[in-house]
Amino acid sequence: MKKLFLVILLLSAVFTLQAQKLRNSDVPQEVRLGLENTYTDYKLQGWFFETGQYVAEISIDNQIGRAFFTATGNWQFTIFNIAEQELPTLVANYFINNYPGYRIKKSEYVEDFGGDNYYRLIIAMKGLGQTEYEMIFDPRGKMIKTNAPDPDFVKKDYIARLNPEDIERQQKKMADRTALPGEGIKIVAANDDKESENSSKKDKKVDIETPEAIEKVKIPEIITKAFDKKYPRIPVDEWKSEDTCFRAFFSNRQGTPLEALFMPDGSVVSVTSEVDPTRYPRLIVKDLEERYPNAQIDKVNKIDFDAKYKRSITDRKLEQYFYVELSEKIKGRKESKVIKLTYDKSFKYQGLAGSGDDYED
Repeated sequence: MKKLFLVILLLSAVFTLQAQKLRNSDVPQEVRLGLENTYTDYKLQGWFFETGQYVAEISIDNQIGRAFFTATGNWQFTIFNIAEQELPTLVANYFINNYPGYRIKKSEYVEDFGGDNYYRLIIAMKGLGQTEYEMIFDPRGKMIKTNAPDPDFVKKDYIARLNPEDIERQQKKMADRTALPGEGIKIVAANDDKESENSSKKDKKVDIETPEAIEKVKIPEIITKAFDKKYPRIPVDEWKSEDTCFRAFFSNRQGTPLEALFMPDGSVVSVTSEVDPTRYPRLIVKDLEERYPNAQIDKVNKIDFDAKYKRSITDRKLEQYFYVELSEKIKGRKESKVIKLTYDKSFKYQGLAGSGDDYED
């Protein structure tokens, strides 16, 4: 999400207090054309000017939305108010099951020009002056991001507030149990002396092996700041180092898996997105069926080079391409054969990718 988008989204909560109402004639023609190019079946309720942007209040299918445009008519995003009973079942159930004692203060559906649409809830504990929290869900209802308290804590706290006597009784019961005589469970290490072993034949020897520490990839601050600038409020699932570069694995708010490759100075090299199986390019699928009729498509990734990085490379031309992985069962082999290929942006076969156990031309 763009930084500008986040700023305006926060300010949208006080829209009615700060927005300046405009007449239709006060709105530049480019902005009015921008609205017409963005939506076709809508009813215009009015124009407003807020934080340097033009805002069209529109009605689509009886839902009121606020569409934000730049002065040149470029659409940025639209916020639709959604009634609580109209939220997707997964969203409503997640809130009901995990946040007892809370209420939904605001529910919205946000359409972004980049297609990164999502549902946004503002929740707070019931009562006056309670802290508000934000919850973000993708269009299918999957939780993407939230700053709300942990659901387990919320449910325990809710039960405690409803039954304070029961909590006190449980605490007293646990205190009495710890006061009972006994030494508890003994664990005797394998290298204990014989005297300790003979002290109790019932004691069981347990060898405890200390697991090896997993070395975590240390990501320079310049890289993490570059990621946060390009993808604000998006968590990274995993970081990997590749030679001198760093690769971030994450998902956008629609749940699409993405990979971003960063240079040591924080500049972006490329962004890899996983293509949904229902959207595999038809020409690539057709070519694969002819080349490898017995193979199965495991993944199709689209790789886009960053525009600034492309300009810095003068010895060759960098273009968008597709990376494909296939698997094929080979008679007499336990593991399937892995086939890696590349296609250009026009879906033309470019050759094999990688090395090792791949097919040769």
